[in-house]
Amino acid sequence: MVTVSVMLFDYVLGAAVMGINDLLYFAGRAYAQRHGHSQPRFAIRLVSAHGQPVKAMNRITLTPHCSLAEAGHSEVVLVPSIAGDIEQTLRDNTWLTDYLQQAATAGSLLGSNSNGSFFLAEAGLLAGKKATTFWDNVELFRQRYPSIDLRADQVLIHDGNILCDAGGTSWFDLGLYLVELFCDHATAMDTAKYFMVDLERAKQLSFTPLVSLRHHSDAAILQVQTWLEQHHAERISIDALGAQFGLSNRSLARRFKLATGVTPLHYLQEVRLDAAGRLLVQTNASIEDITHAVGYEDISSFIRLFKRRTHYAPSTYRARFRALRV
Repeated sequence: MVTVSVMLFDYVLGAAVMGINDLLYFAGRAYAQRHGHSQPRFAIRLVSAHGQPVKAMNRITLTPHCSLAEAGHSEVVLVPSIAGDIEQTLRDNTWLTDYLQQAATAGSLLGSNSNGSFFLAEAGLLAGKKATTFWDNVELFRQRYPSIDLRADQVLIHDGNILCDAGGTSWFDLGLYLVELFCDHATAMDTAKYFMVDLERAKQLSFTPLVSLRHHSDAAILQVQTWLEQHHAERISIDALGAQFGLSNRSLARRFKLATGVTPLHYLQEVRLDAAGRLLVQTNASIEDITHAVGYEDISSFIRLFKRRTHYAPSTYRARFRALRV
């Protein structure tokens, strides 16, 4: 039996707490039934600092199973989304950062949903690791933890003993990953089917809106971003871009990376591939026409880049995501 502790604190996102609980509850019993076990695979418990109830964002009271002192060792410790003020929540819950450090030392697998990754970062557990967080909190994360390798365009990251997901309902991705990790693929498929979730969703096109890369105060770089978004279909020389905005190539590269976390070329590719994704789903244009419409000249290069980013060939992406449109 795998013990999973879901940590509770005031202004937690209730959906993330109960959602991951329901998913693992179902999966644990499905696994036991499949393999003829008398006990479910997961023992899930809600844990608060002193065993006291907490108020979720929606003001619903969440009652824990036990206090931190009563919890003992857990194979998996999960930190749900912070739905209140992040910095105030961190200040009010230093007990949680202390506990996460202890759990890491004891060998637990630590997971966070959305901006719950701030707790992992605050505990110093993301040093030297890749991480992700909720797209709207990227700027604050980078301000507080500039040395952490933040991959804001990734839905789910597993690095060592750390699991992070990117927010929203991506606790589904985190939960299904845990099911594959501690159960098996068949149980994960059963669980995904029961909750009507695509098991391969973590491999889809980035859920991070490009607007999240505009959350900075460098006015010159914002101008460059706007220009790239408006002219992405044209032939663009990154080498000539700096002079166009009165910047040297070195200064542009440095300031762009500092402000957005990516290079100008990477940003241009993101803009083009996002545009391609929309055209694939919203129009009947051919792959060749879309290639040229978003600024690429070589169709094979476009297909390679699109597949690297989304894990789908353009035709497959079109079929899959057009079917999801209402």
